[in-house]
Amino acid sequence: MSMHQVPYPASLPATDQAVLSLALTEEGAASVVGVRGPLDMDTVDLLVDFTKTVLAGLPPPVLVLDLSGVSFFGAAGITALLTVRQRAAARGCALVIRKPSRITLTILNLVGLREEFITE
Repeated sequence: MSMHQVPYPASLPATDQAVLSLALTEEGAASVVGVRGPLDMDTVDLLVDFTKTVLAGLPPPVLVLDLSGVSFFGAAGITALLTVRQRAAARGCALVIRKPSRITLTILNLVGLREEFITE
């Protein structure tokens, strides 16, 4: 398992810092990226870059994004999911969204994109 944590910009007091945590595990032929924390303008590039690395070389047949731990999800999160889906498809990899958090599911429903992603 690999873990990647990045604090919010250094200008925030240490007690208010939130982190995005990305953990990679394997489940059979699928690579699973567990996402914990906020997916916003300050953190989405971490997810996009992390998944780009996962898809490099011989990509898995299935890339699962476990979004159960996402605490904030906005427009930048939507863009990140669309980017990851496009990159995965270009590499012949199916993208599966697993257990989207309540806020993630609410936003995807609100903008009409729930049906765009396969959810478990």
